[in-house]
Amino acid sequence: MKKVILLFFTLLSFSINAQNRYELLDKGNGKLFLWDFISKMAESGSITNQPIVVLDGKPYRYQDLENQKLPLSKLAIEKIELLKKPVGISIYGSYGEAGVLVITTTKSKIFLLDNEDDSMYYLVDKIKTAFQSEQIENTPLIAIDGVPFEYDKTLNTIVLPLKKEGITDVTILNKNSSPVIYGKDEIYGAIIISTSKQ
Repeated sequence: MKKVILLFFTLLSFSINAQNRYELLDKGNGKLFLWDFISKMAESGSITNQPIVVLDGKPYRYQDLENQKLPLSKLAIEKIELLKKPVGISIYGSYGEAGVLVITTTKSKIFLLDNEDDSMYYLVDKIKTAFQSEQIENTPLIAIDGVPFEYDKTLNTIVLPLKKEGITDVTILNKNSSPVIYGKDEIYGAIIISTSKQ
């Protein structure tokens, strides 16, 4: 009986550890969106609960996610595809045996705030609308209190070092105006954020 209980708790702790590795940047149930998908696929036998996640062409193995979080929000996910096992193995070798999930994200980047609650999504709708109306595209400049913010332009989800309560104004500068103000290389538009720290 002790062995059964020990085995149960071992499996439970392993499952929680796997869940933590596949958590997204979102808060609440949103952060478990990918893990829930992986769990369902694992239950069906299609993959294990340690698959490789290929995010817009960049692979993240289960082992890689021990020290980093997937740079991804649920809002950015457009499509999740499962590679057939032989294909996964042919590309990723023995790691592919655990399964391979290919995630395609939206073309517009998702900018989240550093809040611990739902206000982390404060800028999402405004910026998505700017992308959809083609005021901005690709990798817009982010200026916080007049200072350009450096961010990894290969990522699809960017967490800004700001909290909602510190923001006093957000202005979108379209892609025709941004080169005039910020230089000829800033052709994708700009998101200008003012804070109460000024």
